[in-house]
Amino acid sequence: MDVSRLGCRLRLGEALARETAVTVRLECTDESTPEGKPRRVEVAGKVVWSRLEGLSYQCGIHFLEGADEIEQLVRQRE
Repeated sequence: MDVSRLGCRLRLGEALARETAVTVRLECTDESTPEGKPRRVEVAGKVVWSRLEGLSYQCGIHFLEGADEIEQLVRQRE
């Protein structure tokens, strides 16, 4: 739903407990690698909050690494 160089907010089908370790994969569909595949970035993170919103859950993820790669993707969208 939202992404910054420090974290993101996701919509999920189930709740995740605080402090759960996760890996988030972001795919840039309008930018491709030399092989013609969408550019992907995977970053490790942890859940900092989770709550029910309507019929789905939302959670906040704090990225633990990979901030430079995420920042590049975010800047390209501005």
